[in-house]
Amino acid sequence: MMKQTINRLDQTVTQWVASVFGQSARPFFEFMTLLGDPITITLISVGLLASAFYTSSVRLALTGIAIPATVIIGALLKLAFERARPMTEYAMNMKLKTFSFPSGHSSGSTIAFGILAYLAFMKLPAPYNVIIGSLLCMIPLFVGISRVYLGAHFPSDVIAGWLLGLVALVFVVFVIRPLS
Repeated sequence: MMKQTINRLDQTVTQWVASVFGQSARPFFEFMTLLGDPITITLISVGLLASAFYTSSVRLALTGIAIPATVIIGALLKLAFERARPMTEYAMNMKLKTFSFPSGHSSGSTIAFGILAYLAFMKLPAPYNVIIGSLLCMIPLFVGISRVYLGAHFPSDVIAGWLLGLVALVFVVFVIRPLS
C-alpha cells in the first residue's frame, strides 16, 4: 500500500514538473543541478574548513565536516535501499552509476547552502542578510526540482534528500552552533 502511494506521488509530481516548466527551462535546471553537484558541495565544505582554520574555530570546522558527513550518510542509505533510478535517458547516461534513494544532490545542497544561508542571515547587515539568505535557501529547492525535471530522481528521492539535509542542518545550527 505504501509503495503504491509513493509511486502515485512520484508519477503525479514528475508529470506536474514536466508540464509546469516545459523544455525551455532545461538550461536553468542543468545549471541548478550543477549547484548540487558533489564538486560544488565539496568546495563549500573546503571553504568553511579554510575559514575555520583562519579563525581557529573548532565549531566552524565541525560545520564544514558536517557537509561531507551528510553526503556519506546519504550514500550509505543508497546502498541500504538499492532503489533503481528512473528509466530516463538522463539517468542512463550518468557517468557515476549510483542508486536513487535518497538524492545526494538534494541532501548535499540542503546542508551546504543551508549553512551558507544561516551564516548570511546571522552575519550580514540588513537588508542584505535577508536577500542573500533567502536566495541561498531557494537553491536546494531548485536543485531538487532539477533532479526530477532532468530525470535523475523520483520526487520521493528528492524529498528524502531534503529531509536528510534538513536534519543535518538542524544538528549544525542547534548542536554544533558554528557562531558560538
